[in-house]
Amino acid sequence: MEQKLPNALQNINEIYELSGDKKAVLFLDYDGTLTPIVSDPEEAKLPGKTRSALEQLSKIINVAVISGRDRKDILSFIDINTLFYAGSHGFDISGPDGMEMQYEEGKKTLPSLDKAEEKLKEKLKNIKGSQLERKKYAIAVHYRNVQEEKVDELKSIVEEVLQSDEKLKKGSGKKILELKPNLNWHKGKALQWLMKELELSKEEYMPIFIGDDITDEDALKAIKDYGVGILVGSHDQETHATYQLKDTTEVVEFLQKLQQRLTK
Repeated sequence: MEQKLPNALQNINEIYELSGDKKAVLFLDYDGTLTPIVSDPEEAKLPGKTRSALEQLSKIINVAVISGRDRKDILSFIDINTLFYAGSHGFDISGPDGMEMQYEEGKKTLPSLDKAEEKLKEKLKNIKGSQLERKKYAIAVHYRNVQEEKVDELKSIVEEVLQSDEKLKKGSGKKILELKPNLNWHKGKALQWLMKELELSKEEYMPIFIGDDITDEDALKAIKDYGVGILVGSHDQETHATYQLKDTTEVVEFLQKLQQRLTK
């Protein structure tokens, strides 16, 4: 589904006006937002310009990355100690001054994820190009490099494994299927938890969330009434975003302009 929204770069002054006297707080996805989507997830390195913009911004406002990736992986990719990191769609959070949080109910699903991982390893071993990525609180099955005629078989295998354990549910994205804890916790809940934990009230702070995929919609929906949601590119569902950026190049441009504005 092709989304057509006002461009956030072209309308950046309007976004500043929306904030009024409120201070911005920035939340970002990683893959497809800060870095382009690549065929090998391990090669999604953070560009130098983007790292610099994040580093500068995190000195003047709160900046958090909320990713489907494992928290330790996302931390090692970015490696800026002034940022907050929420991995596995927000089940595992860390930040400056010793902040640590793991969603308690999520821990109970770890044995289910372990079993599902073993089953998927066995069942997917003959599907060439499939990639199994285990995170602490999720399992990602990448099929970007799978031949088209094998994709339905892969999806059936994932569905079969999911059906065998009611503690897990399916997540989806761009050429990826996920097995996640069957709990009411997601990127939107993690964003709200961070706002509360950091005492960033809606009356004084305006959250900006930038993301590109279906899993980012939970966060976009969470701030729709009091923040700014920006979609990078498009996906095949309705979006809760208000603005759009074409690609990761426009994202870094937006971050640079935001940093320039905030340091005036």
